[in-house]
Amino acid sequence: MRLAENVKGRAKAVTDAVVGELLAGARDKREFFALHRHLEDNFIWLSTNERTSALFRSILLRYGPDKGVHLVDFQIAACAMAYSIPLLTLNKKHVAFIEGLEIA
Repeated sequence: MRLAENVKGRAKAVTDAVVGELLAGARDKREFFALHRHLEDNFIWLSTNERTSALFRSILLRYGPDKGVHLVDFQIAACAMAYSIPLLTLNKKHVAFIEGLEIA
């Protein structure tokens, strides 16, 4: 619950990668569309842009496979950096080492 308290009353955003991961976990069509509606109604959706792509490539080249991190974690971090917003995550170990990334 402490994580939720960190963002209470603040605008929240999700990236396309996060939306994709969440929707992929839906058990059926009803859950899929209910989750999609919830995300649309409660979050700002951040699109990938040229800056996000450039940051992603930079992170990938700098940290690459040595960290054993999934590429989507690098994509999410790059998006947060491109939009200059702190990243709220339960997987800090996957991104804490990325220089320039602000973690909420």
